[in-house]
Parts: sequence; structure tokens; C-alpha cells
Amino acid sequence: MLKKIAAVILTSVLVSGFLTYWSYTPMSERADDTMYESASGIFILHMIYALPIILISGFLTDFLVKNGFKGFSSVRLTVVFQAFLYMLSGVIIGIILILQFTKDDSNIPISLLIAGSSALLYFIVSRLIERTWRHPA
Repeated sequence: MLKKIAAVILTSVLVSGFLTYWSYTPMSERADDTMYESASGIFILHMIYALPIILISGFLTDFLVKNGFKGFSSVRLTVVFQAFLYMLSGVIIGIILILQFTKDDSNIPISLLIAGSSALLYFIVSRLIERTWRHPA
């Protein structure tokens, strides 16, 4: 359980950091008559939204995907198929959240790309943490 919480926190920090970098306006490009948020403020805002979504969807996806792959013989095929299912679950959860909370459809493809990429990142981070904690150096 501690490994999964660590994966959730690390994934949330990475996703929030990327989104902060992507949405931050540097001082040199700011307009004089416009108010801008600081980078730390943008990061905290992204963390407030990303952490619970990644926590709930990560645990749910872990439960569904890991319990469905107990009898596969090929490790590589299992990892590739699990990665695909994590991305698919991220896109499905993204669609549900977009349909529930968004009325504008201008950024839907980018939002779904971010959702699928975040789910894949969670899968990769989770596997790396499992391998690292299983085999300490």
C-alpha cells in the first residue's frame, strides 16, 4: 500500500510539474495590464486537482488490471497489455470527468492525451517503485 501511495504522490508531482511548465507565462512575455499566477500557485492548483484523481483512478485501475492478469505466461506481453489498459482507463476516466464537468469542447483531445499519459506515467512509476523496493541496492 505504501508503494502505491508513493507512486500516486510522485506521479502527481510529475504531472503537476509538467502542467505548470506548460501553462506558466514567463515574466518577459506578460502583458502589463493582466494579473498572472505564480509558478508555485499554478503547481499547487494542479496538485489539488491531480492528486485525488490519480489516487482514486490509480487504485481502481490497479485493482482491475492487476487482478485480471494472474495467468499470463509472457511477461513482456503482460506489461505491454497492462500499459495499454492503464492508458485506456486514463482516457475513459478523462471522458467521464470531461462529460461531467466541462461544457466547452475546445480542449478535449489535449485533455484526453494528458489523461492517458498521466495513467501511463502512473503505471511506469508504480512498476519502477515496485522493482526498486523489491530489490534494494
